[in-house]
Amino acid sequence: MTDRPEPAAPPACTCLPPWRALATVIEGAVHPVVPAPAHTPASALYLARCTGCGAAYTGPWKRLPCSSRAA
Repeated sequence: MTDRPEPAAPPACTCLPPWRALATVIEGAVHPVVPAPAHTPASALYLARCTGCGAAYTGPWKRLPCSSRAA
């Protein structure tokens, strides 16, 4: 048996407030996303990140509807 160091935890969001804006890239296009109560098909396949500090958001998320996006 060898002693192996524990893998490093993913970096947490350093923004104030944390996770204020999230986005993901799907097929080269950036999509704004919001936290969701359960994983969606997209959140199971793609990684969302904080748009402020770039930290990976590992919780479930969903894409915003097109009508909610700013023009």
